[in-house]
Amino acid sequence: MQNSGILNFEHEQNRIRGMLRRYLVPMLKSGDRVLSVGCGLGSDVVELRSLGFEAYGLDPSRLNLENMSPERRAYFRVGAVEDVSFNGDVFDFVYSLDVIEHVGCVGFGTVLSAEAEKTRVKFIAACLRVIAPGGVLLMTTSNKLCPIDPGHWHKYHWFGRLFPHRSKFGISLPWSKKNFLVSRRDVVRLVALAGLPGKFRVEFEKAALYPNISEKKGVIAKLITVILKFADTKFLIGTAFSPLLVLRITRTA
Repeated sequence: MQNSGILNFEHEQNRIRGMLRRYLVPMLKSGDRVLSVGCGLGSDVVELRSLGFEAYGLDPSRLNLENMSPERRAYFRVGAVEDVSFNGDVFDFVYSLDVIEHVGCVGFGTVLSAEAEKTRVKFIAACLRVIAPGGVLLMTTSNKLCPIDPGHWHKYHWFGRLFPHRSKFGISLPWSKKNFLVSRRDVVRLVALAGLPGKFRVEFEKAALYPNISEKKGVIAKLITVILKFADTKFLIGTAFSPLLVLRITRTA
């Protein structure tokens, strides 16, 4: 019988292979050093390396180094980005997809801890610290301001609990202190609070092509894609009309 960890890894790799090639790889340049923050089982890193990129990954809970060859173990770290050392290494492209909303939550879930903002500031600072001048941090997350959350179940209010947990669809209350999501303003504030030397430019990009939504099937997914295309206009990105945020933070100096 095959090891279930290996089966899970292969399943995840098959699932993300197309996403990486269509969505992420076009953002990279030949020779880029890449870091995946919150890499899960690490299949994205292995796939990027197969394409010729010098990719590394870290994850606090899902990596299983025992099932990896010694060669693969060398480019993975177990832990949170703020606790893991890369010996002063810097990267040209760092990405963290659908992770920031779970940082500062109990067990990386959806319940905010008392130290949520401090933890998120440390997380942002750690991600930015390993970016080379001219390098990029790409982050994606559900938008706190939008009442429609296509990626999470919101169980902190009675109406949200009416939706099945497995639906991966929730109704968000933007004003609730228990809301674990972040907004456009939140991210800008977190970057400022990080207080790192150097200059960083925060930009918000179009979200309609983000594969976690655009590749899903079903009426709800199609409806959200239509909403995203509408919300991708210049004056609506990051507002209450946009369920997703795609952030590009560039180190300009």
